[in-house]
Amino acid sequence: MTEELAAESDPALLGIGIVANIVQVTVQGYGGLEVRRGTKHFAPGAKVWVVPPHWDWSDRLYVVGRHRGRFNRYIAVVMRRDFLENLRVRGVYSPALARALADVVGRPFWNSVEDAQMMLDQW
Repeated sequence: MTEELAAESDPALLGIGIVANIVQVTVQGYGGLEVRRGTKHFAPGAKVWVVPPHWDWSDRLYVVGRHRGRFNRYIAVVMRRDFLENLRVRGVYSPALARALADVVGRPFWNSVEDAQMMLDQW
């Protein structure tokens, strides 16, 4: 997989990102009394892209994904890391997704596959 993502000869590859899925059931609210399928903004199992962190919040991440009600729009949300599962490194090929990631921060991608994998290992 690393050779696949690191291939610089692929003109469609726009950058390296971390992808995750939203957990099936989330527990929220005061005392964990609110049980919900997915989150307010994302359906369970939805694919989201994690933006490289720019702060020292170890439990919250900026993610970009398609909203549960408006599938044609990307939104950016800060969410708890325990709402994410199946984190993995993937290449970004969609120009619309690249624009949505760049709108959140100036540096939307990881520098290399190794940097992204090192972040996953820390989490």
